[in-house]
Amino acid sequence: GKKGLFFVSRELLPGACGQGDIYYTHHTGNGAWKEPERLLCAPAGPNSELDEQGPSWVDVSGKLRGKKMLYFSRSSVTPNVPGELYVSERQNGARFGTASAVGELNDAAANDIQPNVRANGLEVVFSSNRAGTLGAQDIWVATRATLNDRWSAPVNVGSVVNTAAAESRPSLSQDGRQLLFGRAPGPEGSSDIYVTTR
Repeated sequence: GKKGLFFVSRELLPGACGQGDIYYTHHTGNGAWKEPERLLCAPAGPNSELDEQGPSWVDVSGKLRGKKMLYFSRSSVTPNVPGELYVSERQNGARFGTASAVGELNDAAANDIQPNVRANGLEVVFSSNRAGTLGAQDIWVATRATLNDRWSAPVNVGSVVNTAAAESRPSLSQDGRQLLFGRAPGPEGSSDIYVTTR
């Protein structure tokens, strides 16, 4: 299949759904990038009037009753709407359908954002400021035994990764051994990218 890229743009283009929309693009035969396509606006698609963040594509269609899913978060600074994690399933015709909140991962009192699902679909990391954080946003993890199970209760990944600063934008390697993430402020005062291996 095509190898592509999901990304978020906050550019207010004609037909924009909201503050930040998810787009998709892929390489053409000559190595150039195809013109990005904005995913559909809610309720038909995943984009809403809020700010979508952290799209994470998971293709587990080859597994038993597997699917092609796009995980992401919605939030807003103005007006203040704390983040929640969502998932949208790819429909026939390559369109993504209505997004559903991932209830077992969301905390109504927290800012849950930027999910990244491991390639096998059985582990997810995300950023949250829920009770139990070490400060600001922390990286949390949840797992499931099979693709048809609900996610486990999220667990803080601990002080090897999380600090009193804000950790965000976690990303697992395909085999799940490496975790990349951002931290702000870093030692020199701006944001830095970190990697850890288990």
